[in-house]
Amino acid sequence: IPIYVFESQRDDVKHAEDLLIPTGKEEQFMPTHLGDSHELLSMILCSSGTTGPPKGVCVTHAQTVSTIGCYPTAKPATVFNFSPLYWGTGVYMLLSTFASGSTRLITRRLFSEETFFEAVEKHRANFVFMPPSYASQVLRHERTSQVDFFSLIMLAIGGSYVSEGLRDRFDRLLPNGRTYNTVGTSEVGWATNDIAKRKPGSVGTPVVNVSVKIVDDDGNDLEVGEKGHVMLKGAEPFIGYYQNEEATRATIDGRGFVHTGDIGYFDEEGYLYLIDREKDIFKYGGFHVSPSELEGVVGQIEGVIEVCVVAVPADEGRMTELPTAAVVRAAGSPLTAEQVMKVVDGKVSDFKRLRGGVHFVECLPKTQTGKNVRRKVLEMVLDLVKDKTVA
Repeated sequence: IPIYVFESQRDDVKHAEDLLIPTGKEEQFMPTHLGDSHELLSMILCSSGTTGPPKGVCVTHAQTVSTIGCYPTAKPATVFNFSPLYWGTGVYMLLSTFASGSTRLITRRLFSEETFFEAVEKHRANFVFMPPSYASQVLRHERTSQVDFFSLIMLAIGGSYVSEGLRDRFDRLLPNGRTYNTVGTSEVGWATNDIAKRKPGSVGTPVVNVSVKIVDDDGNDLEVGEKGHVMLKGAEPFIGYYQNEEATRATIDGRGFVHTGDIGYFDEEGYLYLIDREKDIFKYGGFHVSPSELEGVVGQIEGVIEVCVVAVPADEGRMTELPTAAVVRAAGSPLTAEQVMKVVDGKVSDFKRLRGGVHFVECLPKTQTGKNVRRKVLEMVLDLVKDKTVA
């Protein structure tokens, strides 16, 4: 099977750019039937790798077509995000432009506020996706209030916890649009959004072609308001991870639903609320602690640019774990660890207090799509505690 490589100078590979050379026979092209589209691989995507090593997500042709049908760009638009093409958010936003006759604006640059400003001012981007960490940096940029956001109709924010305050601040900048909370996975694609109506704390309702259910630890369906494991199923099933049968069996249940790793619940209107990642929730003194909840509190404090909450073991036996915050502080901010802890103590229950302390860092380790890699943040904090380089 020939393998084509993008942007390579090597002589021992085929070059994808050669496929773009006109032949004069494009109008006569007829695709070859290669097999059942429900089983035939379309692509292998990378999972995010926020809680462990990335896995190869196998996607069939039928699933690809079904996923494209989930996207809300029903009419032509200029679409932009910073995700690389081997991530779900990158490739699906590219493919969705074909279905709507849209233009996909692509950059080789890493995220920066100025590149985002250029996309909306010079290239008039209408639909943009970004994680909340990027959105927060944009809001804090000195030039943001002077940027012309008139073209930006849909700003989808997702990938991790999205605070209401962040959305409120961005909404005030958009004269012709608004923000949208959204959830998706590499295994299923776009899953939910709140296009119909914004409800505080909710990630919206399931999109077309996707079913969502909440189950208990034994796999039993739960009712409205009951908290449990969030499961997804597309109109076309996820067939598994590349050469990883163990992970596939652990992810897909007997009814074809995919474990997302999230804990959440539905309200009476069918809006989904996510509490946190299963692997991120930990216990202090027998009580469950949600890092995302604490990050929402700390993130509202003046002088905090970014925050990631992790569980630091209280002892070698890990009998209990201490809520601990790693904070990126704004340049020149006089904010202290004691001030952060005082604010948090006044807003949360006793067992959620930041007993592991507050540690200021220059930056938080991220995936290429802007998600905090919590396991690497924990390693960073443990090093700081061990070396006692930060009080």
